Amino acid sequence: MIKEVLWEPQAKQELALIQEDFEIGFGGARGGGKTDGGMGWLLYDKDHPKLRALIIRKNATDLTDWIDRARQIYEPLGAVFKGTPTQIIWPSGAIFRLGHYKDEKAYTKYQGHEYQRMLLEELTQIPTELNYLMLLSSCRSTVKDLPPQAFSTFNPDGAGFTWVRKRWNLKGIPKGIIRTKDPKTGLSRVFIPSRLEDNIYLAEDGHYKSFLDGLPDGLREAWRDGSWSDPTIRGAYYTRELLQARKEGRIKLVPHDPALKVHTVWDLGIDDSMTMGFFQRTAKDISMIDYYENEGFGIAHYIAKLGERRSEKSYVYGKHFAPFDLNKRELSTGKTVKQAAKKLGIDFEIVPKLKISDGIEKVRLMFPRLYISEEACEQALNAFRNYRKVWDEGLLKYKDEPLHDWASHAADMLRYTAISEDHMTNEDEEEFEKKHKQPEYEASSQYEG
Repeated sequence: MIKEVLWEPQAKQELALIQEDFEIGFGGARGGGKTDGGMGWLLYDKDHPKLRALIIRKNATDLTDWIDRARQIYEPLGAVFKGTPTQIIWPSGAIFRLGHYKDEKAYTKYQGHEYQRMLLEELTQIPTELNYLMLLSSCRSTVKDLPPQAFSTFNPDGAGFTWVRKRWNLKGIPKGIIRTKDPKTGLSRVFIPSRLEDNIYLAEDGHYKSFLDGLPDGLREAWRDGSWSDPTIRGAYYTRELLQARKEGRIKLVPHDPALKVHTVWDLGIDDSMTMGFFQRTAKDISMIDYYENEGFGIAHYIAKLGERRSEKSYVYGKHFAPFDLNKRELSTGKTVKQAAKKLGIDFEIVPKLKISDGIEKVRLMFPRLYISEEACEQALNAFRNYRKVWDEGLLKYKDEPLHDWASHAADMLRYTAISEDHMTNEDEEEFEKKHKQPEYEASSQYEG
């Protein structure tokens, strides 16, 4: 009897599956067969009773799609899908556990666990390398014949673009295997590029190929060709301003000036994402000296980050600005973010509401005076480059409205900065009131009045 072949790796998938490095990066472009490659990679040790694997995807919807596809391959092999969150139980006793990045405490809930295999899909959706390392700390093994491995798939986009590019030493359009060694741990990592032409099944889909080929400049190079160069995207709002800032030397190391107050500007994004920009202002210029973005944490986490920077970098804070909807966003405590923050020692100033288009124009007017500290703010710079108009796939042109995605958080923060910068002063409130207080009028005679 001829057995049915449920899945067979293509050349690039097979190349990724045979690697023995601790960290494996696979893909780097749309349509390269990343998802199936990851599913196949997990099968190698499914018959080991002590195998424990963790699979993490972008969000609950993406995870559901992955489960539907995995059932087609895994169930005929004897796997049972059960529970919420889903677990995949194998006849051998091996267990695959599933989660997603938008899950509550996604980056901390697995600490203390042991997973010999870890599959992280769409890795560039993780905003910071620190979050990745928190997950990776659970990829370990006390089982002699199950050495730990982490298999990550990703494209050159998303909030984690810069740290993923740096970690795997990716430049331009990678043509072959890239292998590096972690300078701290000595463990090796490898990247195997895979693009549409490496996927013989999807490459035959003329519609999908036409979609990728028809993307606007910048996106096409990233999604179709797998380019890791800084994108220059048609339809992006701040391309000209960023190029001019780079040309004029305003994107560089911008040190903290201890003589100036540090003001913070916040954006409270969707899916519990938050961003904080750290700014210093003089009479002529405004400097963005630091940036922090994360997700899945409450307001207390971000306020703690303010304290860390004050201790580590000697920041003396001025004002803290946040959007007008600060009073509307309820926390699990039943309080608004503004109320919860005030209890923790931060009294926010509300940024006036302004049309998005007007706010974008204010950013453009601010840009000639804006300095950005390149290394400290590289995540924000990536978002500024990618903040763009909505692309209409049917009409093959941009709509006159911004795309709301991962880049919006930093871009919204920059917009609030442009609206609020006039209120960033370097004086304490009491000093300001004394300096600007009108002297009491004294009558020149008892009859004056």
